[in-house]
Amino acid sequence: MAILADKIYKRNARNVFARAHDAINRDRRYIAEVFDGADEALAALDAVQGGLHATGFQTLDWLTLVYEELATSQRVTPRVVIVSERNSGDVAIILPLLIETKRKLRIAKFPDLGVSLYGGPILGPSILKKPRSIRRAWRAVRNAMRDVDVIRLERMPDRIGDRDNPLITRSGVAPSRFFANAIVVQETVDGHFGAHGMNVHADKPLIDRSARKQASTQLYRVTQPEDIARVFAALVEQQGPRKSPNGDKHLFDKPAIRAFYERLVIDGSDVGLAHLFALVSDGVIVATLLGIVHDCTFTTLLMSTDGERQRGVPASRPIVVEAMKYFVARGVNRFDLGLGEVADKGDLGVHETPLFDLYVAHNVAAVPGAWLHRTAGRLRRNRYVRNLKAHINALRGVNS
Repeated sequence: MAILADKIYKRNARNVFARAHDAINRDRRYIAEVFDGADEALAALDAVQGGLHATGFQTLDWLTLVYEELATSQRVTPRVVIVSERNSGDVAIILPLLIETKRKLRIAKFPDLGVSLYGGPILGPSILKKPRSIRRAWRAVRNAMRDVDVIRLERMPDRIGDRDNPLITRSGVAPSRFFANAIVVQETVDGHFGAHGMNVHADKPLIDRSARKQASTQLYRVTQPEDIARVFAALVEQQGPRKSPNGDKHLFDKPAIRAFYERLVIDGSDVGLAHLFALVSDGVIVATLLGIVHDCTFTTLLMSTDGERQRGVPASRPIVVEAMKYFVARGVNRFDLGLGEVADKGDLGVHETPLFDLYVAHNVAAVPGAWLHRTAGRLRRNRYVRNLKAHINALRGVNS
């Protein structure tokens, strides 16, 4: 009798485990695959191109430069996580990442490395709309990355292309301390600025005050290798110790950063990603502008001016205006001016776009950082805190 009871118990136990296993498999609608190292990560990303939606800083061309030029010079490991539907094999979401160790914590983050403005997932043909689908896909990501202590995804927009960003619905999301600045030109550049009370021609006579005459200026998009080298050298010289796109000082003091931008202006120009401009006055380069074009948007990366020739003049405005005219004539009508504050927002018609951070702790050691992140996000949303900050900035004479 005891033997029979034991057999029944074991059979029931097997049935319970089998039902639990089936339930887990039914819940695993999405499969996550992890590819580590620059070569494997880029090969995996190249294999699933087609029907993808991403910011300009998560495209294959951009990530190739970041992984090959910057990641190899730092103690970080490139990683790509691809989540696809189990049945159809369609890609749902891709996370291009870097794995680094900081204060004894292994951190997974977007590949910023001082050059990328925005982070965000790459969205595939399998659209994540329903909360349950988003939850399952995100669970697959987290299960695949149990080897990290923290998932820290920063500066994400709420939309990727024409689709909603599913990650900003996850627990652990908080407003970023950064925001994006963009201008959308509906018809013409002159008409856009005229509607905001700005005369786009007002600054041109000031471009060369020392000549005591209106300077003859012209904007050039630089495409030939010898011209690229000359204009890039002017950009480096005019930049001096100015800040990088994400706020780091002494941008070109780091050889890897300089090598990255050199390759960007050469290789990126060939594939239509990077655009380098020079504003020339009487044969002298008085301003330069470097940016990338993606999804009908031109995003400004670096801007430089000849300070000696343009002392006290808003020199960046003429080159921005002329570049906008160049792009509007070619069907690009959205202009991203980057992170943080932009002078004369009212005159330019700049719209702020909020960005979001996602911070997820995988163990107890990472919990304090996650708590601080969420607390800071709540404070940013608090209108009393915002009003207090604006009041303090007003007293200090700083734009809030």
